[in-house]
Amino acid sequence: MFESLPPRWRAVVNSLAYGALVTLVTGLGYLTFRAINEHRHASDAAGNPAVSSGEGSEPTSLPLVELDSFSTRREKSSDSERLQVALRLRLNAASSMSCYVFVLARNDHAVPKLWAVWPTQGPGGAITGGGHLSGSNPAGGQAVVLASGWTRINATLDHPLGKPPFDTVMVYVVSPKGEVLLARPFAL
Repeated sequence: MFESLPPRWRAVVNSLAYGALVTLVTGLGYLTFRAINEHRHASDAAGNPAVSSGEGSEPTSLPLVELDSFSTRREKSSDSERLQVALRLRLNAASSMSCYVFVLARNDHAVPKLWAVWPTQGPGGAITGGGHLSGSNPAGGQAVVLASGWTRINATLDHPLGKPPFDTVMVYVVSPKGEVLLARPFAL
């Protein structure tokens, strides 16, 4: 079709055709991006976040409480051993919420099983004799008010002298009604 054109004009026509193709692909990409963003914003406004789990087309909701920057440090002296746990929590909502935080360290492979909890629980606390959260007394935890900004939690858990180290830490965030908002295990 363009064989009758001089080589210089063929180069100009090819450049224009290539430019039109790039513009078309860019425009389609922009329209696709805009349609996806509008769908997400419409879902957010309806209260159903449209975040795909990657396992099909079912949307998954964001967790109410987000945990970040989890770290641990073992400390040992001649007369005591302890585990220092640091983390940050925040609420994935535009409001604030009162809740209680528990940090539970365990070693289920030791005989007898070892566990420690922060904050320390008295009789009738939220942690059972076997080292599990019962939720019946959430006020036994560390009271915090979570909002969209990060709240730092620093916990110190005593470890029995000479016993095997803890191998798991569980972080629980519980509502004042005893509902577990977050239960997150960490292997040590």
